[in-house]
Amino acid sequence: MGGEKMKKTLSSFLGLILFLSLVAPAFPWGSATHAYIATRIGRILPFSNTNEIYGAMVPDLFNYVFNLNQDQMYWARYYTHGIYTNQEGFMQVWSKASWWGYQKSLAYGFISHNDCWGADSVAHHSGRIVGQNVGYVILKSTELLTKTIDGFNLSASLSELGVTDSDDQLELAHNIFEVAGDIYLAQQHRFIGGRIIAASLLRSDDIITLLVKVFGSDWKSLIITAENDFRQNMILYGTILCLDQETAINLMARQMAQLGIAYLKARGHTPPSLEEATILANKAIRAALTLCSDYLTEVEATIEWVKFNLRSRGIWY
Repeated sequence: MGGEKMKKTLSSFLGLILFLSLVAPAFPWGSATHAYIATRIGRILPFSNTNEIYGAMVPDLFNYVFNLNQDQMYWARYYTHGIYTNQEGFMQVWSKASWWGYQKSLAYGFISHNDCWGADSVAHHSGRIVGQNVGYVILKSTELLTKTIDGFNLSASLSELGVTDSDDQLELAHNIFEVAGDIYLAQQHRFIGGRIIAASLLRSDDIITLLVKVFGSDWKSLIITAENDFRQNMILYGTILCLDQETAINLMARQMAQLGIAYLKARGHTPPSLEEATILANKAIRAALTLCSDYLTEVEATIEWVKFNLRSRGIWY
């Protein structure tokens, strides 16, 4: 009797997750990896590290707000990630963070994410061990596009759906690989999904105050809306990563399909149907997972790189 009740409860829970994955806005990619890095570079104190984790994820809050104009996109990038190699607008998040409350904790995680010398620079510009002078994720994304894995070739499959532009193909492959990397990491470190949920639920309201300080009051409404959507999606994302790999792949594939469709629409393309996109995303995630054997090795090297760069710049609290 108890076993039957448990099965019904689990079925209802998974049904809720599937429902949320169909209706919730898109989540940012690679967030679990940023969260994991934050667990290793920050403070041991629980609430400090909880806010460091959220801070490390939240620079991606504007990534999938597709209605930003060109000027807004520039400043969103400048203040969250920086412009490679030397436009470090994200440092204003650190310099304007107050020493009271959890603003420094949020800011510490936030700047660890950056694209100039932080975690994203390893993914996008120069890997520490694999993908030097290319970027680990960029190298893997290119492999995902060009290799035929278990009879599946992503570039050919995208071309069959009318997505032939090389930049669009690389962007989609890039994001698929980041999701696969998160799934791979979460299966090796089972705690990370729960940490993402906790960080999203318990994050300090200081994040809104801090971002408005940096971006200016004209951005306040946009920041509140984007951060609220981001926070909800991180709760969903963390929940999916708590599940077994097969279930996580299937749920992530639906999310990736929705993201891919939104991206292609924003780029002026006629996207495939949700069903076609979901089938493709499912196959692509599985193919990407075969390329992840060195993922944790690169992440560990990235942790040491980020630690060194934070210390060398006198960033501590």
